[in-house]
Amino acid sequence: MASHVLSRLGALAGVLSVVVTFVGFGVHGGLPSDTTPGAIRAYVGAVTPGQAGLGNFLELLGYVLFLVFAAFLYALARATTADRLDWLPVLGFVAATAYVAVSATLIGTQLAIVDWAKAGGDPRSVAGMYALDSAAFPLSFELAAVFLAATGAALLRAGRWRLLAAASCAVGAIVLISGLIGSMSQTNNLAQVGFLIFVVWQLATGVYFLARPPTV
Repeated sequence: MASHVLSRLGALAGVLSVVVTFVGFGVHGGLPSDTTPGAIRAYVGAVTPGQAGLGNFLELLGYVLFLVFAAFLYALARATTADRLDWLPVLGFVAATAYVAVSATLIGTQLAIVDWAKAGGDPRSVAGMYALDSAAFPLSFELAAVFLAATGAALLRAGRWRLLAAASCAVGAIVLISGLIGSMSQTNNLAQVGFLIFVVWQLATGVYFLARPPTV
């Protein structure tokens, strides 16, 4: 398969990742911002097991597609710095893999919350699971920030796509700060803002390389 075709497929994975993830959100519905048993009970009562299963499956598929996109960026950075002992692309891809692994665990927990609550599980235990899921979300931003910063720094060292690389580093800093604030205050919505900025960067980068596949 030609290299420009593979490049477009990698970039397309980044775009599809955003679309599929948000479709998944739409299917299983927005999770409550309040971690009280009453709020969780209201959410569980409004979603069917089929909705929860399909929505979380699609959400995880979106993260898997993100991993494909991260592999594309890793290969791109490595190809442009092949004559250097550069560990930055490796760090970026390892961080992306860890981020997806943590996200997969959280998505599985979301599905377990619905199934357990509908099966008559103890409300306090279900609330505890949801509190754990909510607390881990902003903490996972540390991994996302490392991916963004390492990938951006690797591309900057390559001397190409400087604007995209600088944006990656800047978004990494924003994601890290929003994750810190979200971890300190679970009621603060800044973590959601950081996640959306991350998604916009991913979408813009995917579209750019889809329209202009890199040649190295």
